[in-house]
Amino acid sequence: MHSGIFTRYPHLAAALIALIVCGIGLAVGITWAHGLEFRYVHALAADLSEQKLQGVALQKAAFSADDLLLLYGSSELVINVPNKASSFFYDYPTGFRVFSVGKAGTTALGILQKLGALGPQIAGRKVAISISPSSYFVDDVDAGYYGGSFSDLQASQIVFSSTLSPELKRDIARRMLEYPKTLDDNWILRFAIARLARNTIPNRLGFLAITPLGKLQNSIALTQDHFESVAHILRSNLTEESPPKRKFRTLKWNEIFKRSEALAKSFRISPKKAPASTIVKGAQGSQDRAFLQTLAHADEWTDCELLLRTLRELKANPLLISMPIHGQDLETSGVSLKARDTYIARLQSLANSYQVPLVYYKKNEDDPSFFVDEDDHLGVAGWVYYNQTLDSFFHDQLPSSPKP
Repeated sequence: MHSGIFTRYPHLAAALIALIVCGIGLAVGITWAHGLEFRYVHALAADLSEQKLQGVALQKAAFSADDLLLLYGSSELVINVPNKASSFFYDYPTGFRVFSVGKAGTTALGILQKLGALGPQIAGRKVAISISPSSYFVDDVDAGYYGGSFSDLQASQIVFSSTLSPELKRDIARRMLEYPKTLDDNWILRFAIARLARNTIPNRLGFLAITPLGKLQNSIALTQDHFESVAHILRSNLTEESPPKRKFRTLKWNEIFKRSEALAKSFRISPKKAPASTIVKGAQGSQDRAFLQTLAHADEWTDCELLLRTLRELKANPLLISMPIHGQDLETSGVSLKARDTYIARLQSLANSYQVPLVYYKKNEDDPSFFVDEDDHLGVAGWVYYNQTLDSFFHDQLPSSPKP
């Protein structure tokens, strides 16, 4: 009678036991991390750390909370201004808090990667996306800003996603390839994206061959992301746990608007660029042709549509909120109202084609109190408009045109 394999090779038994113990320990650790993330995710609503922005775990935890509304955007989420959504809804006046995700220079392609990386987690979930019109007034997405918001983990989750269609992943991959420096440190991701982007049989086979390795890398990276999120929570010395204290109250928007308009007059940030008074003046309509040509070919349109396609395939419930353009500045520089209206007309058409609601504050195009400076940074009053829209969206009462 032959001896058992473990009797003959005792080191195999020891190795198997070690693997089982490690597996159990890892599973327990991940479960503990999940619990800690959900326990403290509300306290991270206003946090704009790299761990929150570049990872996946904390954003997934936020989407799993019924009393958090995720708002994705750019530098407007960073500027410290009274009435900013993360502080305005801090004590859950109407039952929810805004969970902000964004940093300076984040455009549609960056937001796409953050949301696409979350996969089925966002199915049926509300998500608001803040749009900066100036992103559509330049030909290309700035490579430096794109690189600053790029995450290997998030991009890899999309590339090796089993939820997104091959056609969508191919089109996203082609845009990612236009920023090759972001892929220099991850050869698996670089190889996979290059194969996805080139729709030929050899490339499709190459992608299939690398997929198991990519999924393994994703599993390891997600595990690391959980433990780094835990480390971030512990380092932050958070005291608030779930469920947090709430102070329900009726929001009297007319009064809030009046207070914000008064405060806006004394709350301005010194412009980093030439103020409107020093903008080079042009005859009315003299810059229409150049403006419309740039607007027509801006990469941001491509990326915005890719974002909407991603949200549709993930079955999310999105809202687009566009800041008003700086009407006075553009008028002074020679861009007519007719040319300026092309922006919102095209954006509305794109939103309609994907049946996504869009809110645009047309009447505030010439309202200096809407912004805090000469850039796309919401001011005291601008945030109140946003907050009213977010409150209506969360409670399924979104008006066709928010009014104070």
